[in-house]
Amino acid sequence: MKLARVLTIIFSLGIFLLLNNFDKRYYQPSLPVLDSNWTNLVFGVDSDKSIEELSTKYITVDNDGDIQHFLTTAPTPIDALIENGYSVSNMNRVITTSPLNVLTNNAYIILQTYRTIIEDITISVPFERITQGTTLCQNLSKKIVSQQGVLGVMTQTFKKTYEGGDLVASEIVEENLLKDPVKEIVILEGPDDNPNQVPQIGYNCTYWESYIDNNVSASAEEKQWLKFTMRWESGCNGESNKGYYKGLFQWDPCLWYEQFPNDNIFDGKKQIQRTLAKLRAGARPQYMWPAVYKKYVAKYGELSWLK
Repeated sequence: MKLARVLTIIFSLGIFLLLNNFDKRYYQPSLPVLDSNWTNLVFGVDSDKSIEELSTKYITVDNDGDIQHFLTTAPTPIDALIENGYSVSNMNRVITTSPLNVLTNNAYIILQTYRTIIEDITISVPFERITQGTTLCQNLSKKIVSQQGVLGVMTQTFKKTYEGGDLVASEIVEENLLKDPVKEIVILEGPDDNPNQVPQIGYNCTYWESYIDNNVSASAEEKQWLKFTMRWESGCNGESNKGYYKGLFQWDPCLWYEQFPNDNIFDGKKQIQRTLAKLRAGARPQYMWPAVYKKYVAKYGELSWLK
């Protein structure tokens, strides 16, 4: 009896130990772990997208500055706009924080409306101003209008495009000239001498130096200064007309004609006569001919009457 009881206890203990060390994976069923995309495993459907498409969304619509809020189950922003009574056509532009193919919650939708109008306006057409005549000094000249200018008249047809209340594009689609403008003609009267009115001697220092030596009553120093100055100012060319200053001694035309209105500035003999007289009257050559006078002083020294 004792042996039988011992064997029974040993057998029971072995069964207990065996059961406690048994790997549970052999008797617990294996179940799949479900996540938020479990419907993908069963139906092949994106659950987030399905919920997003089917649920009610809160949206804000800005229609050219008129802001409204809505709850909608529409699948896309365009559908949401149509569902809430907005007109959507090629004259509208839709801007949204949501993708255009799916409406998301809290989407902000801007609806910009374009409108086109045709507008006719009448404008003035400017006339052309024609100036006839020439002058060597504008300040001493007169302008005489021989024909009054008259503005023309034109109509223009504009195509204007507005975005909301803002003009975003404008183009002229048609123009009609109703009245031609009339040109204004101005006659310019003033000093208008030209080099062709005097003997054509050209660049000729020999000629002009000889003229000064034999025909001008002046001191040797005065003659020296006259010959030096005309050589550097014009190259001894009485018809010199390249820039603003003119003639043998490159006089300012306005100064010349203000003082000698009846003398042709291109007449070399007159320029010698008037220049010498101006010098004797106290004109400062360092002011009237500054660059050349510096050269003269560097070579010959200061003029005696200026010391």
